[in-house]
Amino acid sequence: MLKKTTWLCVAAPVGVLALTLTACGSSGKKSHTPTSPKHKPHSRFSGTHKNGKRGASAAAKAVLKPGQSASRAFKEDTGVKPFYSITARRIDIGTAAEAKALVSDPADAKGKVPATGYVTYRHLSGAAVKEWPRVGDYADVYADGQRGTKVIGGDAPKGCVDPDAVKNWKDGQSHTLCNTFLIPVDTKRLEIAWTEIGGKPFVWKFPSRH
Repeated sequence: MLKKTTWLCVAAPVGVLALTLTACGSSGKKSHTPTSPKHKPHSRFSGTHKNGKRGASAAAKAVLKPGQSASRAFKEDTGVKPFYSITARRIDIGTAAEAKALVSDPADAKGKVPATGYVTYRHLSGAAVKEWPRVGDYADVYADGQRGTKVIGGDAPKGCVDPDAVKNWKDGQSHTLCNTFLIPVDTKRLEIAWTEIGGKPFVWKFPSRH
């Protein structure tokens, strides 16, 4: 069962349980059905993080597979700009009942299921992130080419880290950060896209659902 979210992106009374309703824009347990098979991480994009511009450009022009990595420098809200390796692992799909549990109005979840994207970020170089990393905020789940409706608040899913609990993130350390979206129940094509503002996206394509 997914945990309930805690607030809307628009003003809402404290205690109201709801999802974001952003057209352009988490939480759940690991019991959902994963859309990608188990495999060892591999990548042809993550070999040389010292050449960041070329590495980011190559990955941004390609469609990546689950477990492949791309790398890019990212400026955090605290002002530091570490170089990260970014690896989309899987998307877990929940049930219609779990989608309803995430919203205050059941009509908002009609015909929808939750989809949680699991993305691992490795700090490769640069200054330590003292607190509040935001690199994970930019990973979105797309369903048949359309961005899902992002669910805000609640506990981190099992296997994921709450970014607000991350302190002093240093070179060589990895964290899996997750975002949950509501998507149509009949979705066939699933993707995770990581895009910072003004940058080219990294896109991971997952096996089609039947």
